[in-house]
Amino acid sequence: MILSRFALFAITLGLLVTALPGRVLAQIRPLNGSLITSKFRANETVVLFTTSAHLNNEGTIWQVPIHGWVYKPQRSKFRKAIVARLLRASYGLQPDYQSKKYFDRRINLLFADNKEHRRVVIEIAGQRYAMPPTGDNGHFRGRLALPVDDVTAHRKDGQLDVSVVMPGRDGRSFSGKVVLVAPSGISIISDIDDTVKLTYVTDHKKLFEQTFFRAFEEAPGMADFYRKSQAAGVAFHFVSSSPWHLYQPLSEFLSRAGFPPASIHLKQVRLKDASILNLIRDGTETKPPQIIALLKAYPARQFILIGDSGEKDPETYAALLRKFPKQIAKIYIRNVTGARRDDKRFAKVFKDISKTKWVLFTDPATLSRR
Repeated sequence: MILSRFALFAITLGLLVTALPGRVLAQIRPLNGSLITSKFRANETVVLFTTSAHLNNEGTIWQVPIHGWVYKPQRSKFRKAIVARLLRASYGLQPDYQSKKYFDRRINLLFADNKEHRRVVIEIAGQRYAMPPTGDNGHFRGRLALPVDDVTAHRKDGQLDVSVVMPGRDGRSFSGKVVLVAPSGISIISDIDDTVKLTYVTDHKKLFEQTFFRAFEEAPGMADFYRKSQAAGVAFHFVSSSPWHLYQPLSEFLSRAGFPPASIHLKQVRLKDASILNLIRDGTETKPPQIIALLKAYPARQFILIGDSGEKDPETYAALLRKFPKQIAKIYIRNVTGARRDDKRFAKVFKDISKTKWVLFTDPATLSRR
């Protein structure tokens, strides 16, 4: 979502933005005592994204996806100045003393220099694993098969810690989490922008202001509802059209606002010098594959899909419910547009779906009773 609005600046700056297709994760074996370490430079940074693990059919092995990103932070005054001028000219927005720290960090992340052919060694559940080399987008992915006993010995609060084995005398530390999700139960798959975070997608000026100049703000009552759901045993996954570049500020926001631990699934993009030939793919294209992957990973779980009325979450979720009626129990849509249940849009979107299967809400407190 955020990146789709960023297209105005992508076109002006001559950036090519393309979504990369999903890949089958490589199965990674433990290093078994090897002293091999990560291989990247001291001016490069590693991010380990939060993922969710699932048990195999026999209940003996945890399948643990690992996903990370290696990049060199950018502090380009020239590119920031261009974006600042565009925002000022288009919407009258410009960074001041209070907002400069948000603007600088988020713009720098969007222009981060992805690092290819870097080797990252991680440690998890008492073992070390060498991940596949990073691709041209700086990302690396792999899948671990961890025995249940090893996971049980190292799990804490339903999660596993993951850390990067640093090279040489590099004293920095990079770490992440894996959420352990049981085979059965209830899961919430949630959008982020205008669902749990105020973004104002229907107002472009507010959208850019919230994205680049303000601390991220919680949608009222959503963190409390999610915490109550967690206490009832619900697991969580966030699926958003925001780019992976903004994972760190988004993850920090979710933690600060008190949302439960959750795997995070964002849009895979590349920024390269070129003319615009392809428009940015819509969430109706990028979200379904990620949601379907979660449904297939947890075939015995029931899912609630939560989104908002600002863009196309109703359309996306309704189409998925038709394909997976046994797994998707409910659709909750946060009303950010002043819509009504009997509007033509919803009559069309949910035409052949029971009225009991979807809810349009404003106050999340009303969802607790459901």
